[in-house]
Amino acid sequence: MAADERNTVIFVSYQIEGTLGKRVQKGVNEVTTMDNDGKMGVAQVRLQVESIEGFSGHSDRRQLVSYLTHLKPKPERVFLCHGEKSKILNLANFIDNKAGIQQ
Repeated sequence: MAADERNTVIFVSYQIEGTLGKRVQKGVNEVTTMDNDGKMGVAQVRLQVESIEGFSGHSDRRQLVSYLTHLKPKPERVFLCHGEKSKILNLANFIDNKAGIQQ
């Protein structure tokens, strides 16, 4: 996803210095990644990077879905990457049903 300049990552909370998020936010061009087989590789970072300051990292389901349904243009896909697996899957299904956005 990172190599495609048509994609966008939106940081909605503070990124700690030294983390991958902070490096991407600062404009790094390449990152070292690990694939599903545990092999290391380098990924090009060409996607658009945006940051929203003052966005709560503790929004509830209703607030998150409301935010997503009001975005213009509507995102084609949203990736959920933080939380317990069962909770993420449940929220992903809810977003798909309520907002019509693929996970």
